[in-house]
Amino acid sequence: MCMRRSALFVGISLAGFILSSNLVRADGPWNAFYVGAHAGYAWGSADVTDTTGGVAPGPFSYSPKGAFGGGTAGLNWRLQGILLGVEGDLGYMDLSGSGTAPSSTPPNHQDLTLNGGLYAVGAGRVGYAFGQTLIYGKGGFAYFDGTAAQTTTKPGYLTSPTSSAFTGWAYGGGVEHFVWRNLSVKVEYLHFDFGSRVGSQISITDPPIGFKYDNKTDVTADSVKLGFAYHY
Repeated sequence: MCMRRSALFVGISLAGFILSSNLVRADGPWNAFYVGAHAGYAWGSADVTDTTGGVAPGPFSYSPKGAFGGGTAGLNWRLQGILLGVEGDLGYMDLSGSGTAPSSTPPNHQDLTLNGGLYAVGAGRVGYAFGQTLIYGKGGFAYFDGTAAQTTTKPGYLTSPTSSAFTGWAYGGGVEHFVWRNLSVKVEYLHFDFGSRVGSQISITDPPIGFKYDNKTDVTADSVKLGFAYHY
């Protein structure tokens, strides 16, 4: 909670600064291709459900979190004050965490984990530009190559973590402002719904031998980031 409040405070403070800046011309060059970089912090929820028996179905939840950052590229079209655009983000998101769930044979238990990975967002933007400032909304496709797993502490099982990336949606909005000629700075909030992926545990010594116990992990996250871009 402290980290979340700190991130929001930094974002609000920067937004206040850039909105009061008078360092550039009054009609920032919004009709342009741009590239840039960003960094931020994400916090979320991983919900694990056991779908083929063996243990209680759950869901069992824990709270992954971590920093993220990467590159950005996009293109804007300005129609009077209305701005339309497309934007892509690509980077690494350390959305990681762990939890536990009960086993069918106490005192054994199930370890639940999520590790960070590459992430990407391909989104549309729509906003209102006045002078060098833009207020916008954003939404589109989200990709996260993190790995989720459920592993029992009871011997005799082989764990297969999620074998494919999480895919889903991201949406949110932000404030962007030109601080010097073709250079803009933005503060952005996004909510991620990365969808769900399936992992499993296979019994290799415990009857019924060869049975596969499936589990499903759903991942969502909220994020705040700071970014800058150079507009051509």
